[in-house]
Amino acid sequence: MLGYVKAFKPEMKIKDYELYKGIYCSLCRALGRLYSPVAQLFLSYDFAFAAVLRLAAGDSGCDFLKKRCPYNPVKKCMICSSRKELDLCAHAVIITVFYKVKDNLHDGGIKSKLIAALIFPIVWLMHKKALRLAPEIDKIIGTSMENQEEIEKKETVGIDEAAHNSAHALGMITALGFDKEKRNSLYNLGYMVGRYVYILDAADDIESDIKNGSFNPFKSEYENKKDFAERVRGMLNLTQSNALEALDSLDKKRFEDILENIIFDGLTFSAEKVLKKYVPEKTVNNVYTVE
Repeated sequence: MLGYVKAFKPEMKIKDYELYKGIYCSLCRALGRLYSPVAQLFLSYDFAFAAVLRLAAGDSGCDFLKKRCPYNPVKKCMICSSRKELDLCAHAVIITVFYKVKDNLHDGGIKSKLIAALIFPIVWLMHKKALRLAPEIDKIIGTSMENQEEIEKKETVGIDEAAHNSAHALGMITALGFDKEKRNSLYNLGYMVGRYVYILDAADDIESDIKNGSFNPFKSEYENKKDFAERVRGMLNLTQSNALEALDSLDKKRFEDILENIIFDGLTFSAEKVLKKYVPEKTVNNVYTVE
């Protein structure tokens, strides 16, 4: 998860933005409570989305209290009282970081390997605890990473095959523990968002991956630079449409407007920020240019 999946503030109601920010802050607190303040450095909006989604589908409710931020005591934050879903997402953050650092130790560049070597002992200790607390999440993410390694060894890989493992992992995590009807909708939604993120990240990194000789399923697509952005945008639009369809099918108890904002406005904004690198400035959709 790479920070692409976040709300688009200009299109949100103030109350929805405060709740969304509260869930983000609550996940930050969960990481600190479970794994130490160092773990809070690994927080991303992508996992905040997973927390919002699971809280939206859950039956237990979600009460908010105002508490002072430990890093900015002058400011009060909305804090969600539902620890179960927040803790699950916190475990997922740590497990994902562990496997990413482990991967960088083996296959990263010199800089990535050096950074990975420095933080690996700390991440390893956090992962040891996460493995004990959430073995099912470790199995999902670990299996996904192993399968992805095998995929990347192939000479030719299509975008569907390349994106499947990370998309499947997010789908499984978002659906974990829910009954069959909700599980299907949550899995499909998580899968499509995970696929969107993979496609967008691959497009974002295409030039550096070509330069470094790293795996990227878009290498052949990028040979025709002129149409690259439009081809990627078409893939993203189709994936986003499927995500919205899955969201419509989900029985949501709360946070519907927040989820719609993230999946429609937020993903669109993230895509345009990346794709504008590959098209003349005048052709970029300027509706989503507010930071």
